[in-house]
Formats: sequence, structure tokens, C-alpha cells
Amino acid sequence: MNKYDELDVICSQILNDSDLVIEDDTYQRLIKEKVVSSISSKNDFKSLKIFSLEQIYLSAISPLLHDIGFEIIDELSYKLKRKNTLVYIARFNFNLENSNIVKKSQKNIENIITNSLLDESIVNSKVFSLVYKENFSMQKIKLIRAIIEYLSQALSNITYQSILLTLTSHSHITKLFIDYFIIKFDPKEKSKESKLKKINLEIDEEIKLIPQIMDDKILKLTLSFLQCLLRTNYFFNEETIAFKIDTKRYGENLKGLQPNLENYVYHNDFYGLHLRMSKVSRGGLRWSERYDDYRDEVKSLMITQDAKNSIIIPDGSKGGFVINSKKEVTKEYFERIYSLYINANLDLVDNRIDNKIIRDERIVAYDEDDPYFVVAADKGTAAMSDVANAISIKRNYWLGDAFASGGSNGYGHKELGITARGSLMSTKRFFIEEGINIYEDEISVIGIGSLNGDVFGNGMIESKSFKLLGAISQKEIFIDPTPNVLKAYEERRRLFFDKKSSWNKYDKSVISKGGGVFLRSDKEIILSNEIKKLLHISKKALSGEELARKLLCLEVDLLFNGGVGTYVKASDENSLDIGDKENEALRIDASELKARVVCEGGNLGFTQKARIEYALNGGRINLDAIDNAGGVDTSDREVNLKILLNAVVSQDIISKDEVKTILDSFTQNIVSYVLKSSYKQALAISIDEHFSRRYLSDFIKVIEVLENKVESFNRKAFHIPKNENIKEALDQKSSLVRPILGSLLSYAKIFIKKILMESTLIDEKYFTKFLYSYFPHSFVGAYEKDINNHPLKREIIATKMADFVINSQGATFVSDYARLGHAKFLMKIKAYIIVNELFDVENIRAKIEENDYKLSALEQYRLINKVEYSLYVSTRWMVKYLKNNQLDASHILDHKKELFVLLKEVHKGKIKNIIDKENNFNLFYSVIEYLRFIPAAINIKENSVHSFKDVIVIFYSLIHEFKILEIIFALNRINLSKKSDAAIRHQMLQFIEYIVLHYTSKILDFKRLNEEPELAFSSFMVNDEYSFNKVKSYLESFMNKEEKDLKEISITVNQLMVSLL
Repeated sequence: MNKYDELDVICSQILNDSDLVIEDDTYQRLIKEKVVSSISSKNDFKSLKIFSLEQIYLSAISPLLHDIGFEIIDELSYKLKRKNTLVYIARFNFNLENSNIVKKSQKNIENIITNSLLDESIVNSKVFSLVYKENFSMQKIKLIRAIIEYLSQALSNITYQSILLTLTSHSHITKLFIDYFIIKFDPKEKSKESKLKKINLEIDEEIKLIPQIMDDKILKLTLSFLQCLLRTNYFFNEETIAFKIDTKRYGENLKGLQPNLENYVYHNDFYGLHLRMSKVSRGGLRWSERYDDYRDEVKSLMITQDAKNSIIIPDGSKGGFVINSKKEVTKEYFERIYSLYINANLDLVDNRIDNKIIRDERIVAYDEDDPYFVVAADKGTAAMSDVANAISIKRNYWLGDAFASGGSNGYGHKELGITARGSLMSTKRFFIEEGINIYEDEISVIGIGSLNGDVFGNGMIESKSFKLLGAISQKEIFIDPTPNVLKAYEERRRLFFDKKSSWNKYDKSVISKGGGVFLRSDKEIILSNEIKKLLHISKKALSGEELARKLLCLEVDLLFNGGVGTYVKASDENSLDIGDKENEALRIDASELKARVVCEGGNLGFTQKARIEYALNGGRINLDAIDNAGGVDTSDREVNLKILLNAVVSQDIISKDEVKTILDSFTQNIVSYVLKSSYKQALAISIDEHFSRRYLSDFIKVIEVLENKVESFNRKAFHIPKNENIKEALDQKSSLVRPILGSLLSYAKIFIKKILMESTLIDEKYFTKFLYSYFPHSFVGAYEKDINNHPLKREIIATKMADFVINSQGATFVSDYARLGHAKFLMKIKAYIIVNELFDVENIRAKIEENDYKLSALEQYRLINKVEYSLYVSTRWMVKYLKNNQLDASHILDHKKELFVLLKEVHKGKIKNIIDKENNFNLFYSVIEYLRFIPAAINIKENSVHSFKDVIVIFYSLIHEFKILEIIFALNRINLSKKSDAAIRHQMLQFIEYIVLHYTSKILDFKRLNEEPELAFSSFMVNDEYSFNKVKSYLESFMNKEEKDLKEISITVNQLMVSLL
């Protein structure tokens, strides 16, 4: 640099005349906008001035200019007065190779600088270089930021910075991406298809020229993302930018189970998403604090929700958002964030008015109609339902206040305690099996949660018999080494109803000697002798995190999780892969857990691998999707009731004010439905648990069916071993572990619901009974027409049918889908439901369930298995021998009233007394072995001139005379040592069916007009006395043998077959 160059540099620092002038238009803008940025065209666009009413420090400006791409030569700050207004001015000189770039982008550069300096929520980023390079507007910068943020969450192996660097380094391709987006979604754009095809080819050609493999990958993934976008609110010009994504299509680029649909919402202050398994889905909205992997958290919750939702109408969904602003999160600010998030999601769905789909004209949609969008509360959003419903009503969204469940016009989960009560109803099954009543017998408990929380608080006041020894909340640790159970219960109740309570407000006088409340963050906690004794340790002190870990590992009857976070992992899992950094330090391995039973009132408390490991070690656990399904069940019933009532309101049959009164009147009705559902699911898993010890191969078939037919079911994701290694998932009693059984139960329901929705079976009038049974009984009488017009009528019927079938028969109901084929399997569903009603089995099941503790759990399971086996055999016969048109519910059920009257008449044996004073129940089990033949008897009657009584009497006489039941019992007792034995047994059972049916038909043909059936049977036997005496001889010889092997049974059955010839 020579002395003249140095002089130029020095002179550039000196103010010139133009620096001392503030133009009128600049001043007027400044007064209005507080900050004005101006690039001077006089100096070949190499100079920038920033005018402000308050001083802006260089440390705030320089990084911004560097991110835009300016190389700063020097800076000069000074101040001037204009009309008594002090104006701060910062002047920057740049080194520019091509001033034409700045000339082209001047307006957008000035705009981005001004907005960034005014708005703290706009974070500096290298993405601003796209303003300089490609003349991006502020809105386009926001769009690119939204794309990068989503991709960095979805593509777990690619960082935000890598995506940012690629898109800014190859700005010309990024510009093409934005052009592609605008063409695709601008409602004013014409000839979209040809233009998109052209620009797609152009992008492909540009990417081919990229030498770096990682850049190539990121650019292709970005293009694929744009191709998978279905809708956007970009052209609404709102604060948020939201996309609707076909994640099912984009999922080929992502790891693990994925949703089928996804909304992503970008705002300077927050990022949000909403994941759905289908267009009819529901789930809660979570305020997440997992900034690095909030999508993973929400996705995990959605997977759990999908399994949980197997008992309700919609599939699973989950929403969530993180607040990334530095502002204090006040109630008002949070409500604003939540409202922006809700509105953005509603921008992406359709409306329904007068049964017509209405779509905003600013939306260009690449998917089918999508009018059903509902939300619920979750962590951090429990008080937001009224806000969401107010938005729904303001937007005239068709669901009105049915949009968000709960709130002032709905069923409040905390007030009902439904999630906690449902989870304990599920977990109660473990204690029933031990003869322990959790409401009467003292149960030692360790808890996770806070008493003012919905799930934990309600859970801990559900039973006076809970002996709570300790609990861990997000900040505190509570320990009560030797509690006074009754006094502790009363104190828990007091704190639960104190909405702002914490463990620190627990009355210290109620805590037993040596106990107390401590902080998880404490560096050192001096331990009392009582705590040492409780924890079986000798150390004098522990940190808060160490103490929490010790509590989790305590040997107790019950670990009740009512909190948020993941506290238990498998021994071979890495905490870094789990997320939830907040609880990482106190997370334990499943092998360390000594609680006998776990209740998962909260979500994701265990990893699935942890559940399996704990169950393999003898622990009793279901999974969160089973235990805490009560909340979503309640919410869904509320929404569907409101949809119905809103339709009635629109007809002026009732007023809007009456809706709340009507809903309130059904509260206990709804609670009873929900708790019953929780009870039945846990019972079904227990039945499957016992069944899997003998019929493991059937469960393998279930897994194969679900893998092939349910896209959201993934063996690897649920940690189910391969078929050849399935025994690795057997517990100490050789049962398939319950966390796997629970998943199979849920997805078997999802599978049946799916195939029913694709069929016309649910449109048959007979199955309307499932629609009616879903609503309170008095509703059906008052609003039958409106119920039949419910927009989710088919979904309700399909869901309730699937729930009924699988809760009754277990997951193995679907095991023969591949063997039967689709059409026959649908017949099987129909046949099973018909035969249930024919035998009046629901009343039988109800009696068994009403007698917990009076009947042992093993006796309950034995009785249920006998019922289900009779139904299974009857159903199998109907599917095998009847044509679809013969499977007529009305004709078959015409015989229901007469059936048990006739069976009582022909039954010669003693009536078993299983439950005192329950005559119908006891009769049922006395004649249960004959029920397997009833569908065949009805079919014979329907195809003959004989009465039902004639057929039943001859059936019964034949079965009794030929010792048919004794032969069947002997076959079922055979220990099958090889596959050929199983084949022979199956063949023998088929022969027996043939023998009974054909002998019955022959005897009916032999019977004379008006002859009594008993006499006809006797005459038939006498008519061929020699042959029958020979058969009887074989039968007597067979019956006298103590050991009846397969060979002896086969010979006896063959003799009966020969007698038919």
C-alpha cells in the first residue's frame, strides 16, 4: 500500500457533506420504523448507512453484515440531531467485486438488515447470504429456514449446519428450489404441471454437476422433500410458515417408523409439528423442551398413541412445539405461541359446512379432502383446550368446541382422574392374579411425578391403601420411610387439590422419622438412619441424582410412573440414543429395577427394550399404550358426542346451552365405558399370556400377518425377535412377554379395523348395534337418525367391532388370515360376532369379570378359555361349511331364545354350581361342550322340515350315545410330540364333525312325521342294532382305558366313520 492508498483509507473515515444530511424520506421512515438501513448508490453500492433512534452497537451489526456476505473495510459511528431528535448513524464501507449483485438485491438487503436489528427473534445466520446472492426476500429467507429446520429434525444423521452450508454454497440450486415451491403452491400460477416438470429437470441437471457426495445427498433430499409437500400456508402471508408433508412418501429417506402425514410449523419464536398416522387421527399437543430432537420425542409419542388409539375411532397422532425465544414465557406469551401453532395447523386442513368440503382458495392441495383434525392436551398444554376451541369457533371450523377435548365444555381429565384410574384398572390385573385388592390391601409404592399433576396426583389418591415410600418429580425427591398410610393419604389429597403445590409443601409433621423433601439438583444430601435402612445402604451422603436412582431401584410392590421423561432403559441401550437429557443422570437399567409391578400412567417412562428386559426378569408390566389409554378414550368419546350434539343443535332440536348439561349428565356413563375398556385390555393380555405357553406358533403367525398388512407395525421397532429366535422373548413361565403381547393386541385391532373400513361388511344393518352401543343408551332413543348420519359412523362401527373381537379372542384371532384369505377372514369376523350373540356370551363374560377375588384369576382364565374355545370351534365350522349368503344373522339369531331352553331340557346331568344363585351362568357351563355343534344344528334345521327341538334332541342323544365329547376331550389332552400328531388330531376332529352331522341328517330322514325325536333316535339304533352294538363295544373298550393315546382314539373314530358307510 503506497501513501496515496493510505490517504484514501484515512479520508474514508472522515465525514463528508452527505454524511451530515438526513434526507426527509429517511427521517420520516425512521420516526415510524425506529431503524432504517440505506445502501448508497452514489458510491457504486459499496456504502451502507444504518440510522436508528437508539444506539446499536457494532457487535450487533457486524455479524449480521458478515452473514449477508459483506466484506467490511471500515466503519464509522456518529450522531446527528434532526428536529430535536437524536439520530445514531453507523456507516460501513464494503469491498465488493460485483456491485451489480448488491444493486439487484438492494431492497431486500436493506429490509433484512432493518428487520433483523428491530426484531430480536430473527437470529443471524449464514442463510442471509441468499439475500445477497439470489435476492431472496425476508419471506423467502424464512421459508428456507423452515425447510432447513425441518430437514435437520427429520434427517437424524445430517446436522442443521451441514444442510445450511450446502444450501448457501449452492445458492443457484436453492433459488431453483424456491422457484419450484412457488410454482407448486402459488394459487395464481398457471400450467403448474409442465412448469414443475421443467424446473425439476433443471434441478436434476444442476445436482449432477455437484462433486461433493454429501452436498449431492442433501440437495437430493431437499428436492425430494419439496416433491412430498402437499399444502402450505405460505401464501397466507402470516407470521407462521406451515407445510403439510406426505411423510409416508418421504419416509423412504428417514429412519424407523414414521407418520403418514405431517404438518410442520415455523415461526421466529417457535418450531412446531403435528404427526398423523391417517387423516382421521387424534392425540395430544406437547410443549417440548427437547430442542435438539423434538421431532423424535413427538414421533415416539405418536407411535405410542397409535397403539393406544386401537380402542378408539381415530388413528394415532401427536403434536408438539419448542419455544426458542429468549423472552420470558408468561401466560399471555404462551397463549400467543399456542394460538399461532393451532391456527397454522388449521390452515392446512379443510372445513365441512352443510356436509360439503370447503377449502381456502389460497390453498393448492396435492392430496384428497382432509376435514378431520382434532387435538387434545399433553404436557404443558393442559389448560389450553378452551383457547383451541375458541380459535376453532372463530374460524367457523365445523367441529366447533369438539375440536379440542377437555376444557370448560368437555370432560376434564384431571377432574375425572381418568388417565390414572384407567392405568390402575389395567395394572390391577397383576394384583388380582395374586389375590391382592389394591383398594383394601396395603401396597408399597415408589412414584414418579408431582402431586399437583393429573396422572400422578390422581393415581396417588385413588387408593387409601397405597403406602407411598418415595417419589421423584422433575425437581424434587420425596421420602417417607415408614409412613402412616391413612394420614399420608389425606395429606396427598390436600396437596392434590392445591393446584400450585409441590412436594416441598407436604406437611413435614406427617412425614415419618428420617424422611423429607430434597432437591434433585442437591450436590450432597446427608442421609438419616431411616433412609439408609429403607435404601439398604451404609453411605452417609448421596447427591440428589444418586438418591433418586436408589429410590427407583427400591424393592416395592408397585412403581407408579405418572411423570414426564424416560427413567428406565435396557442394560444394552445407550442413554445418548434415548434423548431426554433432563433425566439422563438418574435413568436406571431395567436389570436394576426391583419393583414387582409397574404402572405406566405416563408416556415413554420405559423404552420398549427396557420393558421387555424387565418382564424377562420376572417383572409385571404392560406398556404405556395399554395402561394410559383411558385419557384418549375419554377425549374421543367426548368429541364424537359433541359432533352428534352439534348436528342436533343445528336442527334447533336442542340449544347450544343444553349441550354442556347433556354432556355432564353422561359423565359417569363415559367413565364406566372407559374403565371397562382398560379392564378388558389387561384381561385379554393375561389370557394371551397363558395361551402363548402352549400355542407360541400362533403368535408367530400373528406377527407375520401384522408385518405384512399393517404398515405402522415393525418387528424391529417393537424389539420382537425373528421367528427362529422368538424364545428369547419368553419369560420365566415360558409366556411371550406382556410388552410384546400388548403391542400385538393393539395392532391386531388396528389390522381388523383397517380391513373392515375397506369392506362393505360394516355397512350391513346387523352391525349398526356397535354404533348404537358406542353412545349412551338414552341417546339412541332420542337421536337415532342423527347417530346414523354421524360423519364417523363407519369408523365407529369398525373400531368397536375390532375392539370387541380382539378383547374377546385375543391377538391370535388374526393368526389364520393368510390361510383363510381375505374374504373368508371377513366371514370369520361376522360369524364370531353372530355366535357371540347367539350364545349370549357377553352376559357370561360380565359375570366372570364381576367376580374378581371371588373367583381366582386362574379360574377366571379357565372359564374364559372354555367360552372362547366353544366360540372358536363354532366360528370355524360356520366359515368352513356355510356360504356367505347363509351367514344371515337374523335367521341364525331367531334360535337364540329357544336354544338354552332346549339344552336345559335335554341335559340329563347335574347343573354345575360355579357362582351361587347364577342359574343361567351355571347352566351355560353345564352345557358348554355342546355349543360347538349348535351352528351345525341350526344349519340342518334351516335346510330341513324339522323343528329346532328335533334337531337338538337328536344331536344331544347322538353325542351322548357315541361318547363324542369324551373322544374330543381325549384328543385335546394328547401331548403332541411331532407335527404329524397335530395333523392326525386335526383330521380326527374333522371326522367327528362329519360323523355327528351325517348321523343327525340320517336320523332326521329316518324319523317319521310327528314322531318324537327321542323315539326316532332309539328306533334308528334298533334298526341297525348289530352295527351299533359293534360300535358300542369299541366305545366301551375305549372308555375303560386309563391311557388313551392317539392311535387308540384314531381307531375308535375310524370305527364310527365305518359305521356310516
